[in-house]
Amino acid sequence: MQVSKRNDPVGAHVLDPEIAAFEQRREELERTHLDEFALFFEGKFVGVYPDFDSAGRAALAKSKTGPFLIQQIGRPIGLDPDSARHLSHR
Repeated sequence: MQVSKRNDPVGAHVLDPEIAAFEQRREELERTHLDEFALFFEGKFVGVYPDFDSAGRAALAKSKTGPFLIQQIGRPIGLDPDSARHLSHR
């Protein structure tokens, strides 16, 4: 599956390697870790965590600046408007 460019205020193109890595593992992750949180960094799968906070701590241990993708498994990829607005003000 090809990942298309999105009109995302925080620059989805920066996360294309992480999104592509997620898409490659999506079926497996949905079978085994539905509703948990997957972490991807530098275009690679890092791990699965039970909640967003755990995934966030693991991400910050990898890099204080990212970019990284924390994706809830079984949910659409993307940021809600509040998250996008918060990240764009940093």
